[in-house]
Amino acid sequence: MPTLRPFRGLGYALDRFARPAPPGMRIADLSEVVCPPYDVITPAQQAELLERSERNAVRLELSAEPDPHAAAAATLAAWQADGTLERQADPSAYYYRYARPAAPEEPAVQGVAVRLRLEPFGGGMRAHEHTMAGPKADRLALLTATRTQLSPILAIYFDRSTRYDHVMGRPWADEWRARDGDGLLHSLAALEPDERLLSYLSKQQLYLADGHHRYETALAYQAAVRAAPAHAGAAPGSLAADWIMVVLVNAEREELEIQATHRLVRNADDEALRSLVRGADPTWQAIPVAPAELAGRLEQLATAEQPVFGLVLPGDEGFLLVGDPLAAGERMRREPMSAAVRGLDLAILQAAILGDRLGIDPAAIATGDALAYTRSEADAIRAVASGEAKAAILVRPTRLEQLAAVASAGDVMPQKSTYFYPKLLTGLVFYPLEGE
Repeated sequence: MPTLRPFRGLGYALDRFARPAPPGMRIADLSEVVCPPYDVITPAQQAELLERSERNAVRLELSAEPDPHAAAAATLAAWQADGTLERQADPSAYYYRYARPAAPEEPAVQGVAVRLRLEPFGGGMRAHEHTMAGPKADRLALLTATRTQLSPILAIYFDRSTRYDHVMGRPWADEWRARDGDGLLHSLAALEPDERLLSYLSKQQLYLADGHHRYETALAYQAAVRAAPAHAGAAPGSLAADWIMVVLVNAEREELEIQATHRLVRNADDEALRSLVRGADPTWQAIPVAPAELAGRLEQLATAEQPVFGLVLPGDEGFLLVGDPLAAGERMRREPMSAAVRGLDLAILQAAILGDRLGIDPAAIATGDALAYTRSEADAIRAVASGEAKAAILVRPTRLEQLAAVASAGDVMPQKSTYFYPKLLTGLVFYPLEGE
């Protein structure tokens, strides 16, 4: 089972970013200084965030300086020296809440931010997704330079119990608030640690929902720190590098949203792409559908048993690719993966279409050379029309029960299988890996 503890968070100074608050409370408005996590910040967003405020957390998370990691470390030190950031005097647990798009003013989904003792996947924490080498190398260089975890990972658990609702609803005095780029309100509140809460959470099986690259980066950093002679024989959990900042959400009680991440095919043979819609493979039926209508058709088939994809080709051509479940299942039996993964749309796509039909192997996908990704159907269609991509493949979102089944089987999905929305913000709290 996981080991969870409170931590002394580093955050934007409450008094410096104060807004009117009820008596006995301090509330900071951080809308101008927070940013999304690094992997969803586009170059245009990066430029806008840099322009928004000289104290925006993007200068730490994704600096635009020539040496971004050294610049982030220098900026972090400067902000602590000038009082922009302040460290909690005592360890805290934190409530993290955020709003849904239907009610952007009212945070509705709640979780608890604590520190989690790092361990290889398979015990208290289970992964569900493959990672890529490039992002991990970048994050490790940033973590090594700053010695601070800048954004939390998201982990989920499944528990129907209502016994601990009174613990989850304790009052607080200090709160940080911010709106994300879509106008949704996020809030973080510091709580005095409660052993009942930590004991309850420590009984849960955790599934890593978002932050696979950061978790593996933290493991690599931990290994590097523990390899130093000064830390030889240090007890498990005794070093700050043994821990990672995490937000835990009960997926049984909270309404979490997973969005689809569509594939842009960068390199593929034109004839091979055209063959996908000529009926040469009995596994697939290609139904002509206007590109703009594909997303709606996929939504109508959200829970259909058979694998389904939308295919956009040059010339404003669109097709719904509907797979035969028996034929697809027979093809996937050759793959060295669990039954939970073999039944996923994205696993079938990677093996039976990208691999068998287009010659794109997992190595090319892992390096990022063969595919690009977008959550926007409109952007995918535009990328094909402009020639930026040779084709776009629109996919259905992964479901929470599929994620849990894959992780419980000890297996992982293809890269970019899940996109939890909204993203946890960077800047509400940081976790320094020293002085804990």
